[in-house]
Amino acid sequence: MPGGRPRTVSLDPENMIALGEEMLQWVLLNNPIHLCEWYSFQKKFTKSQWRAMIICPEFLTYYEEALQLVGMNYIKKDTQVEPSLKQRWQRVYFGDLRSQEDADLDAAMERSKKVEGVKNDKYILIANAALTAGSNVSTETISGEISSST
Repeated sequence: MPGGRPRTVSLDPENMIALGEEMLQWVLLNNPIHLCEWYSFQKKFTKSQWRAMIICPEFLTYYEEALQLVGMNYIKKDTQVEPSLKQRWQRVYFGDLRSQEDADLDAAMERSKKVEGVKNDKYILIANAALTAGSNVSTETISGEISSST
């Protein structure tokens, strides 16, 4: 196994901080609707480079602040964001909204599992009078498993 320093895809901490400050300034001046306008079009970073950068501790705070600034365009009434996109992208820009919606969905799934777990042991069968004319239908309880198959 060769020794030496592992390769990195991000810049050194000092340059990551400078890049974060540059990104914030650009976001404030340009009011973008997505950060890819900066990292992809302005800086020419690939998606893998960007993913590596946003997890660097020295860049993360700048990234989160930029996300919030961009996200404000999605909740303000008069912005350049197409109204049909505003609802779709709120989960990306607002982590607290995403967390609450996920918790609500989890709770709803748990409730539905509890409801599905309750078995009905009595069924009411309704038959067309024309089909049962002259029949002697018992009102006796049917025992055993009821199958939903045909």
